Amino acid sequence: MIGMYIGRYDNKIDSKGRLSIPADFRRMLEENDPKWEPGKNAQLYIVFGDERRDYLEIYSVNDLLAVHRQIQALPPASKKRAAMQRLFAHQVQPAQLDETGRVVLNAYLRTKIGLKDKALVLGNSATFVIWEPEAYARNDMQGLTEDEDFDESLDPAAYLTGSLPLPGMP
Repeated sequence: MIGMYIGRYDNKIDSKGRLSIPADFRRMLEENDPKWEPGKNAQLYIVFGDERRDYLEIYSVNDLLAVHRQIQALPPASKKRAAMQRLFAHQVQPAQLDETGRVVLNAYLRTKIGLKDKALVLGNSATFVIWEPEAYARNDMQGLTEDEDFDESLDPAAYLTGSLPLPGMP
């Protein structure tokens, strides 16, 4: 495990709304839950957002606490703070992994993003996301800001800056 959520997993959702979370992702959730201990189930937070989000974003306890520290640093009456509080305090659902590493996605969450019997679980570095597979395939990165030097025809790795260390080298 390398300390971030990476990878793509096509998982089934059972009739009770249970979705299996990849083993590496479960370990990360456990490591980032200050109350977790062996034999207990890790806590997590499902950020569902409003109509602008057609996916679910999963945060560990520590990562959501870090977001809330950033929110608290904003001016109390600012629109940015209010918008972030709405997303990260009002449009979020606490959840817990079960003994087999599954999380229950209730009917509201499944309906909101159109999940039926399959879900796409994608690592997103500091978080991971859950998509309805066809919605993900249709996603065209709408709503993202434009980078004037972005060229869609290039391999995204072309935008890495500097040199990357060779394996085994500092």
